[in-house]
Amino acid sequence: MGFFATIGRGWKMSKLSMSVVKKDPELIIYMFICGILSILTMAAMSIPQYLEQDWAVDAEGQMTGAFMAFIFVGYMVLSIIVTFWNSAIVANSHIRLTGGDPSFMDGVSAAMSKIHIIILWGIIAGTVGLLLKLLNQAARYQKGGAAVVAIILTAIGAAVWWMMTFFMIPHMIIEDQGLGDSLKSSKNMFFKTWGENITSGLGIGLIGGFFVVLIAIVSFVMMVALGPLWYIGLGIGVVGVSIALAWTNAAEQVAVTALYLYSKNGEMPEIYQNFGMNHFHMDPTVA
Repeated sequence: MGFFATIGRGWKMSKLSMSVVKKDPELIIYMFICGILSILTMAAMSIPQYLEQDWAVDAEGQMTGAFMAFIFVGYMVLSIIVTFWNSAIVANSHIRLTGGDPSFMDGVSAAMSKIHIIILWGIIAGTVGLLLKLLNQAARYQKGGAAVVAIILTAIGAAVWWMMTFFMIPHMIIEDQGLGDSLKSSKNMFFKTWGENITSGLGIGLIGGFFVVLIAIVSFVMMVALGPLWYIGLGIGVVGVSIALAWTNAAEQVAVTALYLYSKNGEMPEIYQNFGMNHFHMDPTVA
């Protein structure tokens, strides 16, 4: 009964977190800016290889050491961009969930004030993420039982890292802690509310995925129905999917902030309580 109650609470939190994003649409704008900057960064990373520039590709078509270093730097920039805008969302969400009325610049200003630690954490998170990705790819080249064991170990490593860093940004941005203290606090806080953390993430992902699939289907039907004007349906689909993804990603950070406040104070933010989310059955941690 406790397990299914936890799932129910996580699902309800997912819907409420999405409603907070509706109340503060600047969070979606944050995600759009993040997405645009990320796309531009990835494009810049791929252009030298696409153009087959000498410093990037050798005579045999293989990537040079200089280009691999360039890719690594680009990956770090990408990680910093994502960390920065997630930090802005957490800052704005914290203002909203504690009774304030945030403006667009509030989140940006909060993230800028911690830019030094955001850059450091972005590099660390990006490096770990890249290593996990490389290990996962290497595991797939193994054969037989070795491949299965390698994939399982890589998945466990990724899960442990996700759990340890779940509350990293709130402790960096809201508590103004250093990287070491933030990591320790994040790990301790996660295991006090692990059920809500996991189920809220799954709930938001499922809701967002449902709308993405629905929009894609509607877009495809419009493309078929419009015939020569198929590109109108495609454009509507691209815009719709982009909004759904931005909304989902923003809601995930709102949920992180709400769970952070619950873990810290022992009760959900007032906005959640107003929608009937009053009762939890886990002991809060003291931050």
